[in-house]
Amino acid sequence: MCFASNALAQDESAPPPLKMISKTERMQLAEKTQPKEYTVLALQLMDTRLRSAEKLSTDENYSLMYAELGGFQALMDTTLSFLLKSRSDEGRQLNSLKKFEIGLRTFSPRLEGIRRETPSNFEHYVKYLIRYVSDTREKAMQPFFSDTVISN
Repeated sequence: MCFASNALAQDESAPPPLKMISKTERMQLAEKTQPKEYTVLALQLMDTRLRSAEKLSTDENYSLMYAELGGFQALMDTTLSFLLKSRSDEGRQLNSLKKFEIGLRTFSPRLEGIRRETPSNFEHYVKYLIRYVSDTREKAMQPFFSDTVISN
C-alpha cells in the first residue's frame, strides 16, 4: 500500500508553466516594427530561452527549465500573432512567416533532446510543446495557401 501511493505521487505531472515574456524581452520586441527585424529578434530570444532550458535540464533544475520553456512558448505565440497581424506589405509578411517557420524547425529536435532527459512528471508539457511547435509552424504556413482553399 505504501509503495502504491509513492508510485502514484511520482506519476503526477507537474502543472504547465506560465507563458510569460520578460519585461526586457517585451521592450526589445516593441522596438521592432518591421516584420523581418521582429522575426530575427524573436528567434534569437527563443533560442536563448531554449539554450537556457537545455542547460537547466542538464543541471536537473526542472522547475526553472519549465519557466524557460513557458517563456519560449510565449515568445512563439507573440511572434506568430505579430506576423499574422502585420499587413504593411504582404510580401514582407510572407517572407517573415517563412523565416519564422524555418527557424521553428530547428527547435523541435532540441526539445526532443530535453524530453529524453526529463523525468516523467515533467515530460508531459515538453511533449505538448513539441506538438505545439509543429502546430505553430503549420499556422505560419497557412497564409501561403489561403487563396487555394475552397470554402464549404
